[in-house]
Amino acid sequence: MRITKYAQSTVLVEEEGKRLLIDPGKYNFEDGRVTRDFFRDIGILFITHKHADHYDLDAVKNIYQSSSPKIYTVKEISDALKNEGITSSVFNTGNKIQEGPFSIESIVTDHTVNGEKIDCFGLLIKSKGKSFYHTSDTLHLPKKPTGCSVLMVPINNRRVCMNIEEAVKFATEVNPDLVIPVHYDSPKDTHINPQEFVERVKKEGVNSKIMNFGDYIDVAPTNSQETE
Repeated sequence: MRITKYAQSTVLVEEEGKRLLIDPGKYNFEDGRVTRDFFRDIGILFITHKHADHYDLDAVKNIYQSSSPKIYTVKEISDALKNEGITSSVFNTGNKIQEGPFSIESIVTDHTVNGEKIDCFGLLIKSKGKSFYHTSDTLHLPKKPTGCSVLMVPINNRRVCMNIEEAVKFATEVNPDLVIPVHYDSPKDTHINPQEFVERVKKEGVNSKIMNFGDYIDVAPTNSQETE
């Protein structure tokens, strides 16, 4: 399993030639990084919720036109895409699907912004003894997958996601082989230092690294995956 990180929470997962993209948001297309036709040959597209840093409609249109992927998302986005002539499926918390080499489960989140409870899901993706937990935007969760190969966890806080201290606690509870901090690319989050998270979580015995735009890792199998 190859995992490539882009801006904010955008991630490409590849296995056996199958390409699964998560949350192509607006920050990928700012500051001259890439254009909205950058993501191609996408077989599966997940959009975890409606916020623009996870869901850029023009990018989704380009992906749909160039790749015709299967799209899974929340109902509000699915309805909006239907109005654009784009077919998608609603992926509710607890749903499980098999797509090619990937077994994919929707994981609960706790994401509230300005008093609005956001319809949002995380993802647990398994393939060939490897597993990847993408939390999407969430506060600390009492129940979540544990023992995964790779965890990506938000660290930006602003009372909509975990802060660094909460993310360290979350990561130690999940206890992955590797944890990667994400969700600090907004101009509002320039004060966030991912290196602080890496250093603090390593003191708790969890391996961690920073991935920059376009960096990738090849994931080795882990022994087991459980849920608290």
